Amino acid sequence: MRSNPRQQSKKESKNVQQPPPPPPPPQKPVQEDKQFNPDIYVRQNLSRDEVIELKKAFDLFDDDGSGTIDPSELKGAFEELGLRAQNKMIYQVLGEIDQDNQGGFSFDNFIKLATAKQNLKETRSSLMRTFNLFDLNREGRITWDELKRVSVDLGDDLNDEEIKKIFRKADLDDDGFVTFENFYNMMTGRVYYD
Repeated sequence: MRSNPRQQSKKESKNVQQPPPPPPPPQKPVQEDKQFNPDIYVRQNLSRDEVIELKKAFDLFDDDGSGTIDPSELKGAFEELGLRAQNKMIYQVLGEIDQDNQGGFSFDNFIKLATAKQNLKETRSSLMRTFNLFDLNREGRITWDELKRVSVDLGDDLNDEEIKKIFRKADLDDDGFVTFENFYNMMTGRVYYD
């Protein structure tokens, strides 16, 4: 009896070993969650539940679980929120948040950012009250004369030149007035001057 050539080729193909599948692509090292402890982040203005919610939000952005939100993850987060983020904007945001220059930001940086926004609201309200003390004419802007008058009323021993110097630093757009935005930016350090 002769064997059928078709059956023989089927048997041979069963005996041929297939090459193993390629290894998965390398991934960023995943930072082990050393039992996240929300209690170390609790503050007067931040409850334990709020810390846990912030951690969940952070983990949503940290796609690869590395413990750091990098530029591509931040860009993806902006896009998911419906914002068109150009690379320049992404790196500007990272530059403000990434205090340790790691090319991304950790949960520590994330929580500082989240709580800073809350503090800014309180600061803004407080600074508005202070601004109104200087805005004697209630025009929504402070003139050099108003600044001088308040300085005298407070008993400051500032001469005209010192008052002018302060006024020039506060008058960010050099229009001869200090608006609330000028005042706020100067007082919160959001501007850089000599």
